[in-house]
Amino acid sequence: MAYKYSAGRREFGDIDYEGDDNTQIDFDDDYIGLVAGGNNTLVVSGSKVGIGTDSPDYDMHINGPNATVLLVDGGPGADAFVRFGTNGSLKSFIKQGSGGNLIIANETSDKDIVLTMKDGVTTREGLRLNGNVAEVVINEGSESLVDFRVESNSNTHMLFVDGSADAVGINTSNPTQLLDINGDAIRLRSPLTPSSASDLGEAGMICWDANYLYVCVATDTWKRIPLDSW
Repeated sequence: MAYKYSAGRREFGDIDYEGDDNTQIDFDDDYIGLVAGGNNTLVVSGSKVGIGTDSPDYDMHINGPNATVLLVDGGPGADAFVRFGTNGSLKSFIKQGSGGNLIIANETSDKDIVLTMKDGVTTREGLRLNGNVAEVVINEGSESLVDFRVESNSNTHMLFVDGSADAVGINTSNPTQLLDINGDAIRLRSPLTPSSASDLGEAGMICWDANYLYVCVATDTWKRIPLDSW
């Protein structure tokens, strides 16, 4: 159908497509609805917008057949909230929490939160919060980003995990051993004195006191090196 051009105000009721009563524009007080297939597809109700619902409860309310997404600008005294669900059940949400914290929560038992990115044409995993075993995992899976790097104030590789080399570096971008420290000293802050050469211990343990350096060379087997002044 077509209407003549009018520069003035027009008032009319609902508009139906002449070939299909299930397709229309529904007008009401502070309400506009676009109907397709007999269902409200897009609704503006007051200051709220609804997709897939004729009664939006939030600034934007999207209601799909298998998933629900709610986006709300909370306004004075209320938190902004994005809700994801399946068949009406809450699965996860993002919200502005108390104190200004941003909260991302997965409410599905033993399921993860996964951050991925596009590396060229390959989608790679960068970070996973593993709900099944309650741990934070960097680079899980064969298509992960492989490397993990932490910067300090003046060092781009203060801590570096080279995934392809199975090596960890401190202060180096090219670790060549399982642990590679680019420095001239390490520190064990607290002394420990084994009670005897057969004290409890695991092979490879190292400790010290004012007189000796102790090395556990086998299970419950210690040897010591005297420390002399010079």
